[in-house]
Amino acid sequence: MSAESFIEYLEINRFPLEAWGRFIASRIQSSLIESGHSPALIKIPVLPRVKDTASAVGKIGRKGYDNPILQMTDLVGIRFVVLLTEDIQTICDIISTEASWKAEVSKDFLLEIENNTKSFDYQSKHYEIRPLEDFVTDDINVSKDLCCEVQIRTLLQHAYAEMVHDNIYKPKGLVTTSAERHVARSMALIETTDDLFSRTIKLLDDANAPRAEFAKDLENMFRDHIGGQYIAPDSKTSLLIIDAFSDVLEPGLSKEINELLNSKKYIARKIKDRASTKGLFSNSVILFVYWLALNSDSTTLKARWPLPGDWRSLSLVTSDVNC
Repeated sequence: MSAESFIEYLEINRFPLEAWGRFIASRIQSSLIESGHSPALIKIPVLPRVKDTASAVGKIGRKGYDNPILQMTDLVGIRFVVLLTEDIQTICDIISTEASWKAEVSKDFLLEIENNTKSFDYQSKHYEIRPLEDFVTDDINVSKDLCCEVQIRTLLQHAYAEMVHDNIYKPKGLVTTSAERHVARSMALIETTDDLFSRTIKLLDDANAPRAEFAKDLENMFRDHIGGQYIAPDSKTSLLIIDAFSDVLEPGLSKEINELLNSKKYIARKIKDRASTKGLFSNSVILFVYWLALNSDSTTLKARWPLPGDWRSLSLVTSDVNC
């Protein structure tokens, strides 16, 4: 294929390539939320990047491609940057189980480390993703022949890749052995730091497991007694209230709150009436607030209330239980 024909192909397919990248990014992020993960797992906005024409033509010369349409698998690319190495697997699981495309691993840093344990090099996991069939998205026809390269890496790996990509792998000048040694040392440090981060998160998760389980119980009870259509989760506010009254988190508390909802039906009705305004009454922690209002001294409850900008919700709850 001539360079001219390839340039024409790239210009014709620029919008379909971008649409294909957007489709993949959207599907992965939607699946992430549907599987119960926080959108905050992704640390940098995911935006499709279509290869610049000059860069693509230059790559043909460097690689000696004779069929660049098939051989250049990164004409469009997207990147998912997460915090920890184990978060990479979360994205990979979504990619590998999606039914609308065919995904092939083109680079697996964990396998490379296993095959060469003494190597400290550029780390990232890459997929080549193609549609199973032609389809339309955003009113744009996407051919099953289009390929999108998806990269998944941690923040630390991303920082390393940004530094070495142009300076080491695509050098504009001399790369000294001393510079290569410094790069290898930095990657070794990144692996150590990632391991320490992972261990720290594990310690925190273990220590806060009862709190997390209680918050999940509240959400399930809210869905059962109030209805999932009324809930608008706000984990920060929820955990702030739970932490303010952590001394009452005893085994069996979730059961007590469930029994309270069964015996005092007015609580669910009050929450439904006010949930449309969002705020605390659309947060499952409101169930805990009702229990606190019925089982705590009002003076103490007000003194420990952690939301100085929302006294109204507390007043409404205390008014309900005192009627």
